[in-house]
Amino acid sequence: MPGGMPGGGPGAPGTPAGPGMPMMGMPMGMNNMTMNGVAGMGMPMGMPMMGGMGGCSSMGMNGMGMPMMAMNPMAMMNMAAMMKMMGPQEEETVAVEPRAPPPDPIDPRVKDICRNFGIDDKICEKLNKAMKTREDFDEDMQVLWHIMEKGAQNNKKAVDVMLVKIREINNGTFIGKDLLDPEIKDFAWKYNLDDQLLHRLIKTMKKRKHHKSQDLKDMDERIGNAKHPSGLLVRMLEGLEENGKMPPAPGWLMQSSGPGRREPEKPENRRRASRSRSRG
Repeated sequence: MPGGMPGGGPGAPGTPAGPGMPMMGMPMGMNNMTMNGVAGMGMPMGMPMMGGMGGCSSMGMNGMGMPMMAMNPMAMMNMAAMMKMMGPQEEETVAVEPRAPPPDPIDPRVKDICRNFGIDDKICEKLNKAMKTREDFDEDMQVLWHIMEKGAQNNKKAVDVMLVKIREINNGTFIGKDLLDPEIKDFAWKYNLDDQLLHRLIKTMKKRKHHKSQDLKDMDERIGNAKHPSGLLVRMLEGLEENGKMPPAPGWLMQSSGPGRREPEKPENRRRASRSRSRG
């Protein structure tokens, strides 16, 4: 009919378009639901593009919002800045380590001996840690005082002596309360025995038990006049360890008070005496 549109009814003026007729300016793919939504909102028919946009917005951001953000450089810059600010905070949180426990308090007895002999704090902490493993703390501290005093008398450096004793404590070779035995202590101090020989003396005397006092007395008599008492003491300790008896004392070591006991003549004196006899 004249005035009609293809696919529609008669084209009378003012007559609304039929349902099968798309709006002018609308994409061909728009369905009837979009148009009905536009009509329900009261949009004038003269605004087809606005109706089309309204229909598109009803699709949600999934189709349009995210691509638009991806294409927006300002949004991308803002997101990158936020991620950069958050990154170091996470790294710092991961890098934080637990705090080390505070050092153990130094025992007053350990402080006292270290202060007296000028031992620095670092070595004092080592001594304190080593002494915690000792069962006889008080006795060991007494022995340590004796050893440090003896070292000072022999002009030894207090630091060197202390480090040696700390190492012995950690290794389980420290003499300990055995040196508090007055007989052993007096004997060791009298002949200025070194640590190795002192350890051996204590070890041997432990085995001798009730013979200890007599053994110490006999050894004192035999090495009293020796120029090198340490070497002779080693021989006597070897005899006690192997046979339970000390080897016979050399004649020149015997007390000169008894009859027939005298120090042997020197070789040059014997040669002179033989020459005088040959001349006579």
